Amino acid sequence: MFVVLLIGLLITLAVAIPKPPTAPAYSAQQIADAKKKVCAEYQKVHTAIKASTGRDMGADPTAQQVYGLTGRQALLAGSEHLRTVLSSEPATPEEIATAIRKLTGLFQELTIDYLNSMPDSDMEPTVHAADETTLAIEGLCK
Repeated sequence: MFVVLLIGLLITLAVAIPKPPTAPAYSAQQIADAKKKVCAEYQKVHTAIKASTGRDMGADPTAQQVYGLTGRQALLAGSEHLRTVLSSEPATPEEIATAIRKLTGLFQELTIDYLNSMPDSDMEPTVHAADETTLAIEGLCK
């Protein structure tokens, strides 16, 4: 009797356990549109960061502080913007999505490092990783 109940319970559990959802299937057009959108937004963020961090800071300490703040804002706002765009484009090719997520994490890490006034030498590995990821994204977005 116990064996029959146990078998019945196992069958009930097997039927009652929901199947994991299948990954959504996207059309080639949806994937192309998502790639185009994410890559365009990446380029906007990249341009903003280059403009904010590539300025001549001059000798004025106040101007140097303002330029430093602007660079940090560009990194932080850019990382949040890219994450928002990525979440609204689920058909983005996984390779691009993974690279964008990595880059946004590196941007946020750099922002914290800058806020902590870390020396450039300590931030070099993160800067190098961000540069490599940037090159990878640019290659994927061609």
